[in-house]
Amino acid sequence: MAELAFIDIDPAQLAIRDKARQGKSALYLFAIGVVGITVAAIILGLIGTIVAKGLPAISWDFLTKDPTDGMTKGGIWPMIRGSMLLMGGTLVCVPVIGILGGVWLAEYAGGGRLPQAMRACVTTLAATPPIVYGLFGFAIFVLKWHFGVSLIAGWLTLSMMSIPVVVLTTESAIRAVPERFAEGAMALGLSKWQSIWRVILPNALPGVITGLVLAAGRAMGEAPPILLTAGIYYSTEKLSLGWQTLSRPVANLPYHLAEGYRQGGVIPEKIIWGTCLTLMLFVLIVNLGAIYVRARIRSKQNW
Repeated sequence: MAELAFIDIDPAQLAIRDKARQGKSALYLFAIGVVGITVAAIILGLIGTIVAKGLPAISWDFLTKDPTDGMTKGGIWPMIRGSMLLMGGTLVCVPVIGILGGVWLAEYAGGGRLPQAMRACVTTLAATPPIVYGLFGFAIFVLKWHFGVSLIAGWLTLSMMSIPVVVLTTESAIRAVPERFAEGAMALGLSKWQSIWRVILPNALPGVITGLVLAAGRAMGEAPPILLTAGIYYSTEKLSLGWQTLSRPVANLPYHLAEGYRQGGVIPEKIIWGTCLTLMLFVLIVNLGAIYVRARIRSKQNW
């Protein structure tokens, strides 16, 4: 108290101010808690609704059989296969361009105005709505390049949509690697590219995998780009995997959901909810696999 008196501060006023600060902190903490609980309740409610309504439709036949009776009965295997083809093709096209773009921005671009402008453009592209990519893919790949509504048009559109995300996550992952790693590699006689390839990228791999998982999730779950470039709702033609497959449209889970709700009452609601649950489970499996791989890689890192 003597010290407080020496610097001319009233202890009573200090106590009132501290009490007011504690009251504000408690109020903010309560508000954050309410928001957190509300968001968690909404998410759990959505997941619970999908599981409760979709689980009765899930069976081995539902996942492995073709639809019958004008899509009103049977399974959704063509949609699952089409979604897997779209995701697989996207993951073939995206990594090379996306990872090399992230390496260039992180290690070679520098801090000039042009790299800053390019980084801003990539960030803008990553936040662009999927429907814009769908319209662009429809105008360029489907109409101008005469690919038609086909699997390859869907691959190219989804790849364009996913590359900016992979570029940004790769750049962030590389920048997170301590500089001493690159300095040590250069001191041992490695060139800049050798240090990137052998030292920096392996240590940045968990972050790179995160970007690829985001790309896979978008390729699996986005409906607008596929609806305009690669999707087909119903076809009696059997899909045979070969070069001709690239020039044909494919059924897929997001398009099936969109058309099922748009046609209203044609497809039983049970099948629609089952398709929704299947899509959610596929995305969950992809994410869990990526989490496992990232955890294994990080367990071997010492920084």
